[in-house]
Amino acid sequence: MENIGILKENKQSLWLDFISRDLIQSGKLEALIKQRGVTGLTSNPSIFEKAISDSNDYDKSIIKLLKSNSKISAPEIFEELSVYDIKKAAELLLKTYENTNHLDGYVSIEVSPKLAYKTKETIDQALHLNKKINMPNIMIKVPATDEGIEAIKILTKMGLNINATLMFNQRHYNNVSNAFLEGVTNYSKTLLPFSVASFFVSRVDTEIDHLLEAKNKSHRLLGEIAIANSRLAYITFLKKFPNQNKKPLQKPLWGSTSTKNPNYSNSIYIDKLIAPNTINTVPLETIEKFAKHGNPENYNGWDENKILSKLSDLDQTGID
Repeated sequence: MENIGILKENKQSLWLDFISRDLIQSGKLEALIKQRGVTGLTSNPSIFEKAISDSNDYDKSIIKLLKSNSKISAPEIFEELSVYDIKKAAELLLKTYENTNHLDGYVSIEVSPKLAYKTKETIDQALHLNKKINMPNIMIKVPATDEGIEAIKILTKMGLNINATLMFNQRHYNNVSNAFLEGVTNYSKTLLPFSVASFFVSRVDTEIDHLLEAKNKSHRLLGEIAIANSRLAYITFLKKFPNQNKKPLQKPLWGSTSTKNPNYSNSIYIDKLIAPNTINTVPLETIEKFAKHGNPENYNGWDENKILSKLSDLDQTGID
């Protein structure tokens, strides 16, 4: 627990990037909340697909749905199964939500990837899911495409909690944070919406390392860019949200933080991205690796000039 405690000391939230029926019904999620300090959960269609296809835990529910409606479609079955799991997870995290002044304790469910370039349809499905789950600590995941950005702004204006996802660069972050800030302008209700901006981490290194290795197998920027890219977004967050202890607030969330390169520490994207009022959403196996073998770095501020210099060096190699 010592490593997990360091996250808490630095005011960083640890969320679980996984969900399954067994996780909820077996008491494992409740144990993670109590014993590992997990304060939130993210999901996506791929996670649900794996949970449903890799076990028999959903079979009875599927049969029941088919018996009640023989014409029910596969997407409708998928929605019913995922909504049930999300609601149960939200119930387990409701106390966290209440005890943190609504600044933590959320569970995310994602709109269909097929709607990534359709603003109206994204809004419609987000409203549908939000109403169907009907829990105050639900976040609707919307991708940071241009069409998604517009949906984020409108949904925020309507009071929904949004997880802006699939962010890879500074333009994404600026667009997402501006959409949120515009969405909460003149919002009159007492319960302000909350948001997270999900910055993908390891996938950035996977792609950029591949390009760097083509130039030099031992390039000095290998394994450096994803962390620098994320830290720069955090520095922008501090400027855009000078008061991080109350709403309206959109916290940076580090996603895709399991290590893809076996040459790197299996907790590198947790160790080096600890900062106040951020969230790291982590697969279950990575939480355990970090708890046992992590080497967390306490937050002491990050040097913007050094980060910009590193990213400038990358530009000079011909990689954007």
